[in-house]
Amino acid sequence: MKWKIEKKYLRIAGTTLGIIILAILFNNLLEHEGRLTSIKNTVRGTMAPIVIGCILAYLLNPILNFFEHYCFIPLGKVLFPKKEGTRKKFSRALGTLCTILLFLILVVGGLYLVIPQVYLSLSKIVTEAPNYYNTVVTWIDSLDPKQSEVSRYLLMGLDRIYSQAITYLNTNILPNMDKIVAGITSGIVGGLKMILNTILALTISIYVMLEKEILISVGKKLTYSFFSKRNANAIMRGTRYANQVFGGFINGKIIDSFIIGVICYIFMIIVQFDYAVLISMIVGVTNIIPYFGPFIGAIPSALILLMMDVKQGIIFIIFVIVLQQIDGNIIGPVILGDRLKISSMWILFAILVGGGFFGVPGMILGAPCLACLYALVGTICKDRLQKKGLPTQTSEYYGIDQVAVDGAGEVRYKAKDVEVQEPETKENNK
Repeated sequence: MKWKIEKKYLRIAGTTLGIIILAILFNNLLEHEGRLTSIKNTVRGTMAPIVIGCILAYLLNPILNFFEHYCFIPLGKVLFPKKEGTRKKFSRALGTLCTILLFLILVVGGLYLVIPQVYLSLSKIVTEAPNYYNTVVTWIDSLDPKQSEVSRYLLMGLDRIYSQAITYLNTNILPNMDKIVAGITSGIVGGLKMILNTILALTISIYVMLEKEILISVGKKLTYSFFSKRNANAIMRGTRYANQVFGGFINGKIIDSFIIGVICYIFMIIVQFDYAVLISMIVGVTNIIPYFGPFIGAIPSALILLMMDVKQGIIFIIFVIVLQQIDGNIIGPVILGDRLKISSMWILFAILVGGGFFGVPGMILGAPCLACLYALVGTICKDRLQKKGLPTQTSEYYGIDQVAVDGAGEVRYKAKDVEVQEPETKENNK
């Protein structure tokens, strides 16, 4: 008699073997934690240029599209009227070249102009810190000449913050800024590894921009080969939506924050405030974070100006409030529009959760990630409701208290304050 093994026993045995292997691997990882950390650092260092290059290519893609569609495709039609393939290669190559050159000019020029100014501003803050501290102490004493417990607590807290801030600036910020400034002025960006990673990231971004259609086609091919047609189509729709949300939000936020930083710099130059470059950079960079960003950037900037001159600090606070109103009601909606398509409550929730788990990157990317997850859950919910014959619009559930299903399987909606009648059964008829 031929012995036959049933498939279900093979599945059970395979699952058990897999669990045992994973348990052994997990135990080895715990016993060799140092080796695991070394492997993780190696993988991170190897993948960093690839990831950075792909992200850079994704962010620069709108600029590449602009150069292609408005500059080099029309030029290619004039130079190569009958050679479509040559025209595409010509426009893509020149578009990529101009994009990378523009990026390098902005980054290197910005660093060369901004970093020395920031370094000088920070050095001046450290040098003038005792005078600022005495100014604030004098102001607190003038508010409370009798030296009550409130003023003593304020002075104790101020002394603690002052000592910690000076220590942080002297030990962490200024030494690194000195290295950066020295590197820029001497033409050395950093160590050999940083130079190599930068070159690799730029090279990978160039290849991604040159071959983006091929890479997208390979991704589609793999998706349709591993998934069913229905699931693959759903993945394609989700990917397109995520691209619209992330691309529009991130690029729009960068443009919006750059405009806010420039407006802040122009204002501070006009009113002749000190630390114009430093404060404008803080306000512009932190503005990338939704909701909390303006406050994160405005609070330390206002404190710096308040320590110098109370009048300057008050003027700056009023200016920031007006600027954020203009940004929230005019500049932001024009540039971003309604990219996320979720309510402010959900955006606030995403920022808090993302910031709690992943810090500043989580605060920046939390909102678009939640928007994509919200759209995914909404699509799944809509499909399941349609299969059950239930309404898909949220407004139709405002007055519904419960949904009754009678013996025939028909759905009837019972609103609040309406008595729900039980369907007749054979026992009720008796």
